[in-house]
Amino acid sequence: MVKVFTIKEGVPCSIYGFESSQLARQSIFEEMGIEQQLVITNLHNLVPNFLETLETLGFKNFYHVILEKSDIARDKPAVDKSFLENLEDIRAVEYTKEGFVGLVRYNNGNVECYTSQLLYRYISKERKFILFNKNSIVLEGDVSENYHSYHIKKTGAIMSQWQLVSEYLAENSTTDDRFIVDMIDKYPLQLRKFFQNTNRQLFAYTHYNILAPFMKFVFQGWCNNIVASPVLEECLGSDKVRFLPPVYVEQVEEEVYTSVKDWCIVGNMTFIKRCEIAIEAFKNTPNSNLTIYGNLPKGYTEADLPNNVRFAGFVEKVPYEKHEGYISCSYSECFANSAVEASSKGLVCLLSNVDLGHKYYASICKKTKTFSSFNELLEILAKYQQDGEYKSSTFAREYVKSKAMECYKKVLKL
Repeated sequence: MVKVFTIKEGVPCSIYGFESSQLARQSIFEEMGIEQQLVITNLHNLVPNFLETLETLGFKNFYHVILEKSDIARDKPAVDKSFLENLEDIRAVEYTKEGFVGLVRYNNGNVECYTSQLLYRYISKERKFILFNKNSIVLEGDVSENYHSYHIKKTGAIMSQWQLVSEYLAENSTTDDRFIVDMIDKYPLQLRKFFQNTNRQLFAYTHYNILAPFMKFVFQGWCNNIVASPVLEECLGSDKVRFLPPVYVEQVEEEVYTSVKDWCIVGNMTFIKRCEIAIEAFKNTPNSNLTIYGNLPKGYTEADLPNNVRFAGFVEKVPYEKHEGYISCSYSECFANSAVEASSKGLVCLLSNVDLGHKYYASICKKTKTFSSFNELLEILAKYQQDGEYKSSTFAREYVKSKAMECYKKVLKL
């Protein structure tokens, strides 16, 4: 039976971007009766308990190649709060779901994580990571660089985080399986060697518009390249890249509004999202409201927001149904996950006139409007305030689950 392994850097803390795609993938493979496992490396995001964090987000089958070198990594949390009385110079404590000690952060920057006992210690000054077994040290690592190396105490070997991934896959997969890695800055040599030397099929999934001038991306000829836009496959050719939708929708609801005044914007508000444009636009459109789901753009605090702009932060599930419209001011979008989600929930979508996703969705759905300047955005928002008939965007029909499944079967040859 074929298995699918998704290689991921770090334990996620929220469901945006890559995580929504990986959860969608999990659901599709479940529907197809194919086992999928998330294989995690690196130590991004120190959390009170990595099992609880991943399960809360919805991940079901996963393995952390670093933390699970310890025989207590999956132990149930059991360190009581009273234990903290024995510690000094504590800055903050993060607890598990049941109120046990998870993470202890110290004033000197050190961090300790507990399950049934001490699982690991991070020493800030030395940028050193120490992982413990029940009775001994399992490994020590230099984590001063983006990619880490670890001294395995039992064997004396020095192994990089990618060699640990390779070791795990060599022991737990076959050449019949499929392997997916969501785009990272560069593909480490150890990872490349493993797939080339073992004749395993790696599918490198690129979520960005690789044709954009600001993207410095080079296709990897040694693996299969997957892209998140049908436009990229059309432009570059299916012999070089194949398109897979990063998310799917169950169905597409259709709504008709007499006006559209209640808007939302969703995502990790990096400079590419240009959320500040939306905020400034609503400052000039006082009779409409905007809710921001995610984080605030750099330079903004809640105090900077006008009365008609509400900051909701990161939420487990975006309540699109509470709104009438969805807005995106992005500088560039490849697939635009949240726009597709909003379309499926019966919202009117107003998108910046940019490649690739936004222009494509406007081309296949005449009910979806785009804007090319700040003044044009203000004009469109004002028009939506007027009484009329405004039909919701329906471009999400392209990505219903049945179509997505067929795409996966074809591209991954399942």
